[in-house]
Amino acid sequence: MRNRRVVSSPCPDRFLKNISDAIIGNVILHSWREFRRSAFSAWLVLGSLLPMAGISPAAEPDDPASAILQAAIEQGAKNYQAAFQKRDAAALASLFTPEAEYVDAGGTVFHGRDAIQAEFTAMLPVIPPGNLQIRIISIRPVAKDVVMEEGLSTFRAETGETNQVHYIATHVRQADGNWLMASVRELDEPDLPAHNHLQALSWLIGDWHEDVGDHSVSTTWKWSPDGSFLVSEFRIDDQNRPELSGTQRIGWDAERKQFRSWIFESTGGVLEGWWTATQDDNWSVRLSGVDASGARVATTLKYSPDGRDGLLLVQDEQSRAGQELPSITRHLVRQPPLPEKKNSP
Repeated sequence: MRNRRVVSSPCPDRFLKNISDAIIGNVILHSWREFRRSAFSAWLVLGSLLPMAGISPAAEPDDPASAILQAAIEQGAKNYQAAFQKRDAAALASLFTPEAEYVDAGGTVFHGRDAIQAEFTAMLPVIPPGNLQIRIISIRPVAKDVVMEEGLSTFRAETGETNQVHYIATHVRQADGNWLMASVRELDEPDLPAHNHLQALSWLIGDWHEDVGDHSVSTTWKWSPDGSFLVSEFRIDDQNRPELSGTQRIGWDAERKQFRSWIFESTGGVLEGWWTATQDDNWSVRLSGVDASGARVATTLKYSPDGRDGLLLVQDEQSRAGQELPSITRHLVRQPPLPEKKNSP
């Protein structure tokens, strides 16, 4: 059983020690892995729970109550982002209940909003620039006005260093209707299956289509039979060019902690690349490879949700055999499922 240390008020000595370990001259990180088990892990979980996909009760997506809750959580994410950009520890701490409890992977307990705010105050100045990604594993109501969330938080610094935290959070609806975090527990380093990671891209699943002028684009995304990959079949018809079709497969690289794509074109071209999250649920994948003639090709595909049933796909930074090619923007619409066939009497 691991030791349990409770921090119920600001602890300047602890914060100064963590900061002194991380500062040499100017504010720089001295050891990412050592920091992993220190207060940085606490910051990563605490600071990442609001800007996520949203907390929803056990209701259908079209339920007005669910839509109102989704809007409230999205506003909370915007409030968090504004406070984080200002490095405002007090504003961040206000997203927790006064008696909130946070337990890090080492067993240290931060009890109360004041202790949590002190942790933010100490850690925000030494957090390097980077990109934060949240992958929600599950969300489930456990009682009236109480929701439990399990997720995976990944912080990728601009230098390329990556830190990942698995957490469970309890959210409680307040008397004024707002949701605040009452409990956060950081779990040991998880060994999650690829399917769990790929949930971050599962919004792509479905049949998508664009039909404009003399060309049409169709693509279908679905899970592989074993659930370990997302697979796409695409087809591009253009009166001015030969027909092009193919498949794309997305997997999770456990070593790099990053999504990876492979594209196989019907003409024989092959491309592969790595995915990166930008912001507001947008993703891009930088691809390179060879076409059927053996020429080197490269492109960046940028995927952005456009409402509930829209997909904005931008093909940018294209080149073939060293020559630049123009960008292409496509607006695809998710097709409704086919009606079920009724059995004849």
